[in-house]
Amino acid sequence: MNSKALSLSIFAAIAWTLAVGASLLWNVSHEDERVLALANTEAKSNLDRDLSLRRWATSHGGVYVRVDEKNKPNPFLAGIPERDVTTPSGGTLTLLNPATMLREIKEEQGNLFGHLARITALKIINPIDAPDEWEKKALLAIEQSRIDYTEVTTVNGKPYLRRMQPMFMEEGCLKCHAWTGIKVGEVRGGTDIAIPLEPYAALATQAKIRYTNTHGGIWLFGLAAIAFVARRQERQERKLAAEQAVVRRMGRALDQSNNGVLITDPSGVIEYANAAFSRINGYAIDELLGQTPAILKSGETDPSVYRELWAALVRGIEWRGEFKNRKKNGEIYWCLETISPIRNDAGETTHFVAVMEDVSERKFAEDTIRRLALHDPLTDLPNRRLLRERLEQAVAWSKRENAGVALCYVDLDRFKTVNDTLGHLVGDAMLKAVARRFESCLRDSDTLARLGGDEFAVVVGNVASTADARVVVEKLVESIREPIFMDNRELRMTASIGISVYPQDAEDIDTLIRNADAAMYHAKAGGKNAYRFFTAEMADFSVENLEIETALHKAAERGELRLEYQPLVRVEGEHLDGLEALVRWQHPVLGLIPPGRFIALAEEIGEIKAIGEWVLREACRQGRRWLDEGHELVVSVNISAVQFRDVELPHLVAEVLRESGLPGRLLELEITESALMDNPEAAAYSLRILRELGVSIAIDDFGTGYSSLAYLKSFPVSVLKIDKSFVDAVEQPGLDRSIIEAVVTLARSLKLEVVAEGVETQGQAEMLRYLGCDLLQGYLISRPVAPAVVDALLSRQPLLRLQGDHWKI
Repeated sequence: MNSKALSLSIFAAIAWTLAVGASLLWNVSHEDERVLALANTEAKSNLDRDLSLRRWATSHGGVYVRVDEKNKPNPFLAGIPERDVTTPSGGTLTLLNPATMLREIKEEQGNLFGHLARITALKIINPIDAPDEWEKKALLAIEQSRIDYTEVTTVNGKPYLRRMQPMFMEEGCLKCHAWTGIKVGEVRGGTDIAIPLEPYAALATQAKIRYTNTHGGIWLFGLAAIAFVARRQERQERKLAAEQAVVRRMGRALDQSNNGVLITDPSGVIEYANAAFSRINGYAIDELLGQTPAILKSGETDPSVYRELWAALVRGIEWRGEFKNRKKNGEIYWCLETISPIRNDAGETTHFVAVMEDVSERKFAEDTIRRLALHDPLTDLPNRRLLRERLEQAVAWSKRENAGVALCYVDLDRFKTVNDTLGHLVGDAMLKAVARRFESCLRDSDTLARLGGDEFAVVVGNVASTADARVVVEKLVESIREPIFMDNRELRMTASIGISVYPQDAEDIDTLIRNADAAMYHAKAGGKNAYRFFTAEMADFSVENLEIETALHKAAERGELRLEYQPLVRVEGEHLDGLEALVRWQHPVLGLIPPGRFIALAEEIGEIKAIGEWVLREACRQGRRWLDEGHELVVSVNISAVQFRDVELPHLVAEVLRESGLPGRLLELEITESALMDNPEAAAYSLRILRELGVSIAIDDFGTGYSSLAYLKSFPVSVLKIDKSFVDAVEQPGLDRSIIEAVVTLARSLKLEVVAEGVETQGQAEMLRYLGCDLLQGYLISRPVAPAVVDALLSRQPLLRLQGDHWKI
């Protein structure tokens, strides 16, 4: 037995012994009182009988008895005339008064029961009734109290219970006791009795023996019970200690577990939560106890999940699933839970245990992977893959509802210029802004997707006719016309949109997509900032476009490319100063394909570098031939942004100059503003290397981009070429003329030459000369022509002369 159990057993035995001993002591001590009470009851009973007898005798005036040896006339009643009476038969009767009768009765009782009973008073008739010392004391006491007086005392050395009962003066008593002067109702004496206590003491002794024996038996039984309970308790404690050791080990394991553990009663009230559960949810353990798991509900979990959970638990089946719970701080998180019922030996469910794991990171990773797989990372719009899924759903719905679906392909016009000029950060911000604007035009049931670059797509369901689609498209066009503010700049954007409608334009997804793309291409080719609905003719054009793309890969290799040259005339000298090389593609089947049909496509499919290299080599070879013929002409070659970003471009130029033998001073590279501003530091480095080769640098389409004058000043540029869009309106006073004038002033301050492109009228030429332009280029002078035509032009210098007030070819 362990020390704790032993101590408890000893304590219980001591307590039991004290309790039994106290009970025995109490019973023994009260036994004396009990037997004394019995004796007192006996005394009172006797006195009450005496009282009833005395009252009876008094009410009859006494009893007459025959005079004989035993009953002689009472000398103390001699004063009563009726003491003796003679019967008719001659016998004599004498009066036996109540006191005498009572005394004789008590004498008989004493003989029979050992009682000492008397009647006495302080004023007596018969001396035999004189009180002893105890009776005197008792008479005085009852005279004062008018109630019985009781006391345990000794008589002849033996214990007695003496009790005196007061006698009151009554009318019947006056016959014998009137001489005392005691009035009716006053105490005139008392009757007393002495009950021997020895018999009662014997009874008390017997009772004490019984109590002792009984309590001894009870005490021994109690000790045996304590020993039994102690032994059983010890076994239970050992079992409990073993179970608690297991529980402690489990508790330590649970507390150190990274998974949250929760135990509830059958009604769901939380009885236990481990440290991980507290940490995951942000609640202290004390805050969780007594609550239910409903405290964690976020309101974002489908109610069917809870119904499924309880249906499984009611059947006694383990449930495993995922919830969206809410932490104490309000944060929503995903958790994976396994909830199991705990049963007792009877198979009844007594508890539920839930093991939970915060899987937010995994869910986030899964969602992120799915989102990355189905959404554009920049705009967060559906990508091409998700667009196809949505389009398939829309077409399936359309078949059921007998409605149409419109697919819109949207391409932003001149977005590349913004991207190249202001950088990709601004370009990305603009794409996001455009995406938000497009979204504001659509219904929740419509889908807006980004296909890549500056291309978007819109799926519009439940279209009854092209008119319904037109409403949506016009909203898209209108939304993008408003200026977009980026980095304190006001930028304007337009879009080209192509629309195909299911099922009238196509009955399958792939054809619907191709047709929308073809319509978009036509909108862009038709001048941009427009939208086109698909027509059957566009399908033929798309096929042709695919043929062009295929053929373009080998065009330079097959010798299908050629150059034409457009003259540049120096205003002051009125002679041919240079030629811009312009590439043309002579397809053997499709014929002459203009640059607008294949240059952008070449950039898109990665052929522009090969084509650009061919143009550079051919232009330098032709320039060297003219030099050998005595014509020192500057040959201008356009460099695309893709070419210019290639760090190998300066090495290529050096190689071509060396191979062709053309002096660097007779080669001019035309580069757009946007290409220069894409990465100004890298551009400046490349330009310095090219200038070291003697090559002249011209900024093409100047004024249409977003140049920085600070960078322009640092670029080793020789020529600014004013775009045709400003030249068209130069004859009229206005903003365009002011821009040209500002460009010329800027060029003069930077010691640059100015070329005006797209000159088509004599008035334009005269105004440009007046504003200070150095060179003119355009149809007024000559269209782009073959090298043989250039040879003819070289023979008729000057090309442009002033006749009177007018310029003339």
